[in-house]
Amino acid sequence: MKRRLCACLALTLALALLCGCASPVGSFLKTLFPAKDQSVAAQQEAGRTAADQPSQQGTAVMTETFSEVKSFGLAFQQEYGLHPYDCESLNNRVILSFLYEPLFAVTNSFQAEPVLAERYAVSDDGTVTTVYLHSGVSFHDGTSFTAKDAVYSIRTAMGSNYYGARLRFVTEVTAPEPYVLNITTSEAYECLPLLLDIPIIRDGSAELESPPGTGPYRLADGKLQRFSRWWQKTDPLVSFDEIALTPVVTSADIRDNFEYETVNLVLSDPNSSAYAGFHSDYELWDQTTTVMQYIGYNIGSNVFSNYGLRGAVTYAVDREKIVSEVMSGFAMPSTLPCSPNSRAYDVKLANSFAYDPGSYDAQLESAAVKDMDNDGILDVYVPSLGYALPVSGTMIVCSSSFARVQAASAIVTMLNERGFDLKLQSMEYSDYKKALLSGNFDLYYGEVRLSPNFDLSPFFGATGTLNYGSLADGTMMNLCSLALVNSGNTYNLYKRVCERGYITPVLFKNFAVYTTRGAVSEPSDYIDWFLPARTDAP
Repeated sequence: MKRRLCACLALTLALALLCGCASPVGSFLKTLFPAKDQSVAAQQEAGRTAADQPSQQGTAVMTETFSEVKSFGLAFQQEYGLHPYDCESLNNRVILSFLYEPLFAVTNSFQAEPVLAERYAVSDDGTVTTVYLHSGVSFHDGTSFTAKDAVYSIRTAMGSNYYGARLRFVTEVTAPEPYVLNITTSEAYECLPLLLDIPIIRDGSAELESPPGTGPYRLADGKLQRFSRWWQKTDPLVSFDEIALTPVVTSADIRDNFEYETVNLVLSDPNSSAYAGFHSDYELWDQTTTVMQYIGYNIGSNVFSNYGLRGAVTYAVDREKIVSEVMSGFAMPSTLPCSPNSRAYDVKLANSFAYDPGSYDAQLESAAVKDMDNDGILDVYVPSLGYALPVSGTMIVCSSSFARVQAASAIVTMLNERGFDLKLQSMEYSDYKKALLSGNFDLYYGEVRLSPNFDLSPFFGATGTLNYGSLADGTMMNLCSLALVNSGNTYNLYKRVCERGYITPVLFKNFAVYTTRGAVSEPSDYIDWFLPARTDAP
């Protein structure tokens, strides 16, 4: 997690702009169903006025010094609870990171780092991953952590909405020894631990509202209390005897409590419809995510069945412009279907499919797509019909996120400026979902929370949850399987995705971590977790 931009610096840049000085602000600056914003679901807010709308350019109050933080608090959205396998509130999941620990955490560079696990080994055929666990770890109720608890946790997570999809290839989980765990999968995996950043709970406790965990704090009397028997030798992210939980409902409640410093750390999606702007003196940090926004196509349509045409779209989309102007810098442009922070992101390959009007024109020429009747609209010959059709149609987008609608609108404009004739239709979630499932679209703008290993098989499997518009493809599924066997073996997969335009990646979202000035030295470098730095990490 990298430091992004503190409030004082934001004010300095704002003043520079007001004075007419040039300042490179831009350089500083959601389930497997790509429809609803996770953060919207967790921070839904009705009846907001225009004055309540977020302002990411808001002026912050500058202070030359900050007072020592003598207490620490977190926001708690009660209606979403604190069950680690069901909770979808971003801020409640911050609380969960103090209560629970995973077998492995995933870093911002998408590497698996042991936490409750010591190490792991993979069988020769890649279908059995053996995890060796730490001993001497206690749950908050005093019971000892063993492999039996890990087995129970993984089996329970397999049936959950939040973690179930990533574990669909797991066929068996056993504990042959007290601190040894075997996980069998139907597909060969090189790095299954990337999927094991799952909160571990005590065996048999899933029905509790907040099952016992092994984290540095335990839940008691409506607050977090330091767990005296916590097994790790280092201090947690924050080191207070108690952490207060402040009940909140809306994102505006969270912002107000943060500004009054009853809440000292907030995890937010700045591009959520429910986002509320922060105006106090704060420190701001990036949180990398696996949430990808992309363009999808109805491959069964007459026009977009032409993969040469689809493959040209990647060169027409100015991703940098969308990130800076629409996402306010809280995203990373990406031409490949994995985060640019991942080791699987081949920069040279990505650059070969990046925004480039010259390559766009060359691609259209090679696909024999041109304006055949001189009406200003491109035409594509359809062999099954025996004549050409204009490159026209409708892109659909879910209306639950204003920023996502803006991004889709920008893309439609970019394509229309280069000869397409597209219309944008913004739809409520239920209608959007229905249109995707029925294939009633030409293009769609989607958002999906991928698993940390960026497995693309949900797009290309016959029963895949992202298989919209006749996208199922056996060759692509084989390439997806090879990428699981060897997590670095993605070149051919990503090249084919881009060349044939199965989907066109646009960006990966970043969340924002706001902290009271001086409250946290630096949030740790993990995805979904606020864990202390591991001094004994390999």
